[in-house]
Amino acid sequence: MISAEMVSSALKVQTINNSEMKESVQRWSDLYKNSASWNNGRVISLCLASAISREFSRLVLAENEISAIGDDYVSMQFEKLRPKLPVMVEQACAMGGIIIKPYLSNGRICVDAVLPVSFFAVNFSEDTVTAAVFPEQLVIGKNCYTRLEFHQFDPKKRVCIIRNQCYRSNSVDSLGSLCSLSEVPNWSGMQAVTVLENVDRPLFAYFKMPFANIIDYENPFGISVYENAVELIHQADAQWERILWEFESGERAIDATEDIFRYNQNGKPILPKGRERMFRTYDIQATEKPFIETFSPEIRDISLFNGLNRIFQRIEFNCGLAYGTLSDPQTVEKTAEEIRASKQRSYTQISSIQRNFEFTLENLLYIYNYYSRYFGLSKSDAVLSCV
Repeated sequence: MISAEMVSSALKVQTINNSEMKESVQRWSDLYKNSASWNNGRVISLCLASAISREFSRLVLAENEISAIGDDYVSMQFEKLRPKLPVMVEQACAMGGIIIKPYLSNGRICVDAVLPVSFFAVNFSEDTVTAAVFPEQLVIGKNCYTRLEFHQFDPKKRVCIIRNQCYRSNSVDSLGSLCSLSEVPNWSGMQAVTVLENVDRPLFAYFKMPFANIIDYENPFGISVYENAVELIHQADAQWERILWEFESGERAIDATEDIFRYNQNGKPILPKGRERMFRTYDIQATEKPFIETFSPEIRDISLFNGLNRIFQRIEFNCGLAYGTLSDPQTVEKTAEEIRASKQRSYTQISSIQRNFEFTLENLLYIYNYYSRYFGLSKSDAVLSCV
C-alpha cells in the first residue's frame, strides 16, 4: 500500500494527511469488516457496524425513487447506477464518505466508488473535495505497476485537468521508477494529460456524512455514522461473549466415577457414544464425591440479555437511530414522549443524510451530462428526479 508521503513526493503536491483521521478511518474499516481489535479468540463480532450502516442505507433510499429525465442516453446510463446505490450509501455511512468517479468505457458511463482508504485528497472547497489522487495498482509478472490519476479542478478558469502517471516497482509498497503508460495493456490508451474546459465543478462527486468531525474540528472529511458508538459496540460484543459463556458453562453434565464405565485398551473409560460432552469422570479414590452426580446450574440469561439490550439502546441513541432498530422494543417500557423523540431523532438524522446524498446525485448527474456532451453522445441535459 502506497502512502500519502509517496504520492506527495511523486506529484509534487501536498495531500491532506492527518494521523488521527487515518487511524479513525482504519478503525471504521475494521469494524465494518467485523475485524475490530477486540474480536480475537472468544469475543466474536455481532456485526453491529455493518448492520448499522446497512440500516442507514435502507432508510435513506427507502422512500426515494431516483431517476434522470430529459435525455434518453443519460437517463439510460443513470438508470444503470441505481442498483449500486445501496452499497455506495452503506459504505459512505460506514467510512464517513465516499467518492463516486464516473468515466467513459466503450460508449458507456461507468463509475468507480472510492473509499477514503483508497484516495488522497489534495484540496477542499466549500466542504467538498476539489482535487484528489486516485491510485490503481496492477501486478504483471514480477513487476507492480501503479497509476496515479490526479484530478484537479480550477473554479476560476473553469478547467479540470486529469493527469496520469505510471510507476514500476517490484513491491506493492513502493512506487519505484516512472515508466510509460503503454507498458500496461489496460492503461495504454490513456492520455498522460487531459484538459477539460467549461467545467463548473469537479468531475467526481464526494458524498460525506453531515456530522461534525469530532476527531479533528478543522478537518473537512466526514465521520462514520457509528463513530460515537465505537466503545459501545465493543461492550456489546463483550456482553455477547458473556452470554455465550453463560450457556456454555451452564451446560448440563454428569459427574461420575470412572469405575462405572468400561475401559478401552489404553485404560481410559469408554463414554456413551455421541454423549461424551455430557459426562465428566473422576477417580473415586481421589475424592469423596458420590458415584454419580448431576451438574445443572441455573442460567442467568434474563439479566444478561437485559444488559445487552441496554447497550443496544445506547448505541441507537448515539447513532441517531430510533429505539427498537437494534434493541428489543418489548423489553423496556417507553413513554409516548420518549417514543416520539426517538422517531424524531431518527427522522432528522436520515433527512440530513438524504439532503447530502441528493446534492451528490446532482453533482454526479452534472458529470454524466458533461461527458455525454463532450464525447458527442447526447445534445441535451438530463435533470435529477427524486420522488
